[in-house]
Amino acid sequence: MKHNPSSKTPSKARSISRRFSFTLIGVVTLLLVAFATAGILFNINIMEKDLETRLKNAVKLAQISLPIPLWNLDTKVADDFVRALFLDKSIVYAKILWGLSQQTNLSTESQIITERKRKPYKQMDFEYFSNSSQFIIKSSDIQFEESEVGNILIVMSRDSVRKQTFLQIYGIITLAAIIIAAIWLTSLFITKRYIFRPLLKLKESASLIADGDLDTFVDKGSDDEIGILAQHLDVMRRSIKQLFEELSESKEEVEKHSRTLEQKVAVRTQELAQSVEELKALGEISQAVNSTLDLETVLSSIVRHAVQLSRADAGTIYEFDETEQIFSPRINYGVSAEFIQEMRESKLRVGDETVIGQAAEKRIPDQVPDLVNVPNYPLSYMKQAGFRALLALPLLHKDRLVGGLVVRRKAAGEFPLPIVDLLQTFAAQSVLAIHNARLFREIEEKGHELELADRHKSQFLANMSHELRTPLNAILGYTELILDNIYGDVPGKIHEVLERLEKNGRHLLGLINDVLDLSKIEAGQLNLALNDYSLEDVVQTVLSSIEALATEKNIELKCAVPSNLMTARGDEQRIAQVLLNLLGNALKFTDQGLVKVELTVANETFLLSVYDTGPGLSEDDQKKIFKEFHQADGSSTRKKDGTGLGLSIAKKIVEMHGGRIWVESTLGKGSIFRFTLPIRVEKQKG
Repeated sequence: MKHNPSSKTPSKARSISRRFSFTLIGVVTLLLVAFATAGILFNINIMEKDLETRLKNAVKLAQISLPIPLWNLDTKVADDFVRALFLDKSIVYAKILWGLSQQTNLSTESQIITERKRKPYKQMDFEYFSNSSQFIIKSSDIQFEESEVGNILIVMSRDSVRKQTFLQIYGIITLAAIIIAAIWLTSLFITKRYIFRPLLKLKESASLIADGDLDTFVDKGSDDEIGILAQHLDVMRRSIKQLFEELSESKEEVEKHSRTLEQKVAVRTQELAQSVEELKALGEISQAVNSTLDLETVLSSIVRHAVQLSRADAGTIYEFDETEQIFSPRINYGVSAEFIQEMRESKLRVGDETVIGQAAEKRIPDQVPDLVNVPNYPLSYMKQAGFRALLALPLLHKDRLVGGLVVRRKAAGEFPLPIVDLLQTFAAQSVLAIHNARLFREIEEKGHELELADRHKSQFLANMSHELRTPLNAILGYTELILDNIYGDVPGKIHEVLERLEKNGRHLLGLINDVLDLSKIEAGQLNLALNDYSLEDVVQTVLSSIEALATEKNIELKCAVPSNLMTARGDEQRIAQVLLNLLGNALKFTDQGLVKVELTVANETFLLSVYDTGPGLSEDDQKKIFKEFHQADGSSTRKKDGTGLGLSIAKKIVEMHGGRIWVESTLGKGSIFRFTLPIRVEKQKG
């Protein structure tokens, strides 16, 4: 669209001259005002000093001329003197007073010899003159032979000074106006001739260039800044003209390149879309492999994506049977049931003339671009189904053949290398899925075997514990009867042996009971006998049972249990078993110091803590002591005996009550075993 020069642009150009003129006028005006103000102030100061000098001279003249007339009371001379003073038009008031100081007591009225005022001030008194800044007042004593004979008062007006000041201001204003007008006219002439008109021509040339007229004339006649600007504009015009010529010449090349670029972008877009589809498919397959152990689901997803992304029509994942050395079709896509049945009956093998047999033998992908060119292909039903191109990839896991992936296309042609590489990725995922499924089957079978073995072990331990406990109880019973001399007196040596026999037998009975309890827990046969009980009584009973052992080892036994505890509900015998185990361990591993049991209640829960001053536990020991058959010192040379079952049984009993058990310990500084119990347990926890 062409630009039409309007009147707005010249107005903008003229505004330059206006701004220049106004700026110049403003600066000159400020300088004139400053100069005029300084001159007026200076003149006012001079005139003010002149008035004061004239007033002083009048007073001095009075001091010289009036002493004798005042001494002689010659009022006529005094009046003539005042008349003479009024010849100075600045003097507006004068008054001569007569008086002999310390010689007369005349009143003020009788002391006035003469008094005169100018006509405009006839009605004004002295107070008016003294209160107005318009007047200068001067008074002086008049002496005759060192005696005061009178006084003179003179008032002079500043009107003359004011009038002269106004005249100067008017003159300065008039002069400034003339100067400003001259400057304004001069600046308008200069800016219009040397700035506005050249710029207007330059603007018109620039507008024509902007409208596309690159042959327009640019006036470069001036040698000032505007002329330099015009020269640069003309250089720019020539450069733009040359650029347009070059652009016109390369227009066809640009259009051709644009068409080529569009084709490349379309191809690249298609490639990117293919890549996105491939990545999406790989993501779905990876998610399926990692999220499910259903082999059918994973392999179905793999073969479906393989067929779609390779632009094929059908596909099959074969599983290799190492026993029979044949390929069995596991998952199929895009084929009929009759086709699948024919594949099963084919019994494909490694090394045969089929595409899967060759790929398995070579251990690399193999393909047939067109079955028409392979007249002796073993599988005739492939051609009958309309398939022309075949691609097979072996499924290998650590050089072990596990199967194969085959895709089929009804259009002839070789599968491109990127498709082969992509399907190799799918083949790797298939191998991983098949391997994971086999591992899962093996793990599942091993799990069933381990579960059965564990069940047999628990049953065996329960039976053995029961079979061992019955004769052992009989042995202990007869031993007690013998020690109680039921069968007669026992010699001292035999008595001591029988005591050791009873002690070791009871220790063995405790071990058998622990094994039996653990077997029942693992078999799910241990049940809590829930009844109301007093935890305070349980603590006291357990302390009583171990008091002798504490006394024997010279260990202080303390108890901190609050009184008046509410009645609890749980398995009293099993809770006592847990507490007895903890206190027994504390006494077993403490050689000196004390063992303390403490009970607190909070939030409907008991918290029992067993403190000892034993050797303490390391962090590694704290992690394993609640496991079966684990002890802090598990070596064959350990100093303390035990099976390592007590704490694991205690942990299970506490958890069956709905509580928890833990240990707090520092190596070398003792241990604190704590466990919680709900006050009321209404149902056994699983």
